[in-house]
Amino acid sequence: MYKKIVAAGLGLAALTLAPYSAGASKSGNEVRVEDRCEPASFNAAVGPGTCVGNGTTTFAEFAEDLNPVDFGDDHWRFQASGSSIERGESIRVINKGGEAHSFTEVAAYGGGCVEELNIPLGLTPVPECDNPANFPGGLIAPLGGTVEVSGLARGTHHFLCLIHPWMRTDVVVK
Repeated sequence: MYKKIVAAGLGLAALTLAPYSAGASKSGNEVRVEDRCEPASFNAAVGPGTCVGNGTTTFAEFAEDLNPVDFGDDHWRFQASGSSIERGESIRVINKGGEAHSFTEVAAYGGGCVEELNIPLGLTPVPECDNPANFPGGLIAPLGGTVEVSGLARGTHHFLCLIHPWMRTDVVVK
């Protein structure tokens, strides 16, 4: 299943969805999406084209961290330059990693859409997985793919990678 999801996601990764809009971020806030997938082992384990980066974490090392104690590999993360923005500002999200990722707003944190990654973490998918526009349609292409998140109302917004559910961040809109 992970292989099918990643393959489908890579084909759709260039799509931009309704919550995202083109244009430059007014605020300069940026979220870097990072991973360190090592291509040979990831592509052998999951499927060709899963990892197109030049990371050093093998699939075996990645899989070792899929447990409730480690809660996923910490090299797979959202790195935010700021955790709050003013109403009307936007956030630029850039995928610096070698795998496709999502930056999806969720009502509450939970599991992602890939059962093989949820099970060892003891998670169940968030309801947002039921919308194909979110997954696989909302994936950000590896190695420089970007989306712009704008139009957020005041309050705290939860964002999750729907593939790697330990990748989480909150954005507060003032």
